[in-house]
This record gives sequence, structure tokens and C-alpha cells, in this order.
Amino acid sequence: MLNTEILNLTQELIRRGTTYDLEFLDHIYDEDLKFLRIDQENSIEVLSKSDNMEFFRTLKASDAAPLNDHAAFHYADMQGDEGFIILTRKMKQLDKEQEFLFNIYWKKKNGTWKIVREVVYIK
Repeated sequence: MLNTEILNLTQELIRRGTTYDLEFLDHIYDEDLKFLRIDQENSIEVLSKSDNMEFFRTLKASDAAPLNDHAAFHYADMQGDEGFIILTRKMKQLDKEQEFLFNIYWKKKNGTWKIVREVVYIK
């Protein structure tokens, strides 16, 4: 099951995030964003919107090549003003290609979709 509205939002997130569109990211991430990153040893790192934006700012400032935009979508659902999607992405980090399982939680606030939580598992 893939809800097209949530799928389209997430595809735009990937397209614009992988090219470091800071204005878009600042707009799409909720002020109270929680970004949880779980590594292969099950260590959890929790980032705020500010932390996540700094990650993208650093990449853009260093003239880093765009991130890989590969994505396989597994599930996307929407209920009222909330949406949820599960996807797998491949990206190069720490000089090696890695696979990531993302769970992204969307919420419509004042008529605009925002990402309120993003959980990524490094496979």
C-alpha cells in the first residue's frame, strides 16, 4: 500500500535533500523534529532540527557531490493530518555505500506537511 500524497512528498524530500536545498529542508522539517539514527551496534543518536540542518549545511558548504537519490518504497499511509512512510535508501557515508531503512512521520500543520520524526536504521 503506497499513499500517493505521502509518497510524492517523500520523493520531493529526497530530490531536494540530496542536493542540499537548505531553504526547502528548513521549511519541511518541523521545529520539534526528532531524527533518530540507529547504527549496526544498536547505538542510538538523537538529533534535533538544528543538528540535522547543520549536517546539510556542512555538506553544501564543502561543495559535496549530491547524495545518492536511490529509494525503494515499501509502505506509505495517511490518516487525516498524519502520514507515515517506510523506505530503503542507499547512500555513501564514511567512504562506503551503505543501506538505510527510513521511517518518516509526517504531520499537516496549518495546511502544510512537516516531518516531525525520522528514524533511520543503518543496515
